[in-house]
Amino acid sequence: MSNPASSLPQEQASLARLVDKLRQEQSLLSETTAEGMTDMISEKATIVAEMTTLAGNRHRVLAELGYADDESGMQQWMNERGTDADKDVWAALFELAQDARELNRINGILIGKKLSINQSALTVLQGKTGTGSFYGPDGQNSIKSSGRRLGVV
Repeated sequence: MSNPASSLPQEQASLARLVDKLRQEQSLLSETTAEGMTDMISEKATIVAEMTTLAGNRHRVLAELGYADDESGMQQWMNERGTDADKDVWAALFELAQDARELNRINGILIGKKLSINQSALTVLQGKTGTGSFYGPDGQNSIKSSGRRLGVV
């Protein structure tokens, strides 16, 4: 392959799948359960590995052609040799990358909030709230009442 743009449609398709997975992940993170997250993580990892391979091949070809083996080298190649169709795919790839970056940022915030909620719940269950422990080591309620029982015969 002597044209670094030849795999751009494949890269674009992979990135579009990743954006779709990030949107699905966001939907899952908005729900109360985390069912499906393990599969989602695995699917995202597979897509990212595919994208890494495609980009690595493109970078190798750029280096063989005397360009920097990164996005700046690709942009230079596009400016000098890219067709209009290549430039359109390259531009679409960048737009998708921006979408993916923003979705990933939002998902990170959602994950952080879920972790915070879970940590707060664990803290309460472990009795580390400063108000006393709700449960003892035996799992029984350890809050002691200091008053009289009302209405119990």
